[in-house]
Amino acid sequence: MLMWACGGNSGKKEQPKTFQDIEAEFASTLTASDTTQVMDLSTQVMDSLKSGNVEWAVDCLCELSGGDTPTALGEETRERMLKRFKRFPVVDYELDYYSFSTPLFNDLKYRTFFRERDDSGTAPAMSLMFNPVKVDGKWYLCVKEMSQPAKDAENAIDPRQIVE
Repeated sequence: MLMWACGGNSGKKEQPKTFQDIEAEFASTLTASDTTQVMDLSTQVMDSLKSGNVEWAVDCLCELSGGDTPTALGEETRERMLKRFKRFPVVDYELDYYSFSTPLFNDLKYRTFFRERDDSGTAPAMSLMFNPVKVDGKWYLCVKEMSQPAKDAENAIDPRQIVE
């Protein structure tokens, strides 16, 4: 009894993981096929937007609404996305960057041009962020909301942040 009371249990307490630990763990599970799948999915959506097939493209998008399972866009989000692409059509686009962090937190950022480029190659542009999500081995292209952290945003997650 005395041994138990004085810490005779020699099991070490597990340290909480940092976000950096979780990122490294997730990165070790990824393959080139993961990048290809995400890029193929996003290219289909972006090409569809560019060709004017906005409804189909928006219907391909998902959202994480309070859980860890991607679902079809809710009516409010769907309408907001449709209005955005009707008001600012995708005339052309460029991949800005992508970053994989965890199954539910990733960045895929495009620059979309809503007018033809002028002779100098410039045109008005907007950013479009997706959150590719991997659930049960399948990738989903979710809309990244402004409130969700992104690597290049002010609300980026500090890699040293402790996650329990």
